[in-house]
Amino acid sequence: MTISKILLVEDELHKREELTACLAEFFGNALQLEHVDSVHAAFWAVSADEFDLIILDMALPTFSTEGSAAERGHDQALGGVEVLRALKARNLAAKIIIITQYPEITIGGKRYKLDKASEMLSRRYEQHVIGGVLYKYRSPSNSVRLTTLLKKLT
Repeated sequence: MTISKILLVEDELHKREELTACLAEFFGNALQLEHVDSVHAAFWAVSADEFDLIILDMALPTFSTEGSAAERGHDQALGGVEVLRALKARNLAAKIIIITQYPEITIGGKRYKLDKASEMLSRRYEQHVIGGVLYKYRSPSNSVRLTTLLKKLT
């Protein structure tokens, strides 16, 4: 399968830059990347366009990170789950790689290790969650893991 259009849903600049650099290295000139930084912006993006891959941070603010804290709404520890829920509600299916700084994710009141969370999210929200990247600040392991997951798609 050819991946040509990617949606990166990430609100933190340093993560976004690191992930974008990894994607640019992996895809080269073929990379078509759109970036959004909130749950709300992700809803609009997936409603307006189709993406071959969504790279989804699990902790996102409700609205864009531009403006004051009051304008952004509150941060959602599982804002990524809201995006998955919206995809399912619109009968849209996507290939997804999740990004999180937490080794476990709580889904439906139950805690799952990251590898099991990918399976659970796939089933529960009818998506194809390829896997997850346990993000560590400026660590080479981020790019290694993301590249490993991207290779599963090509």
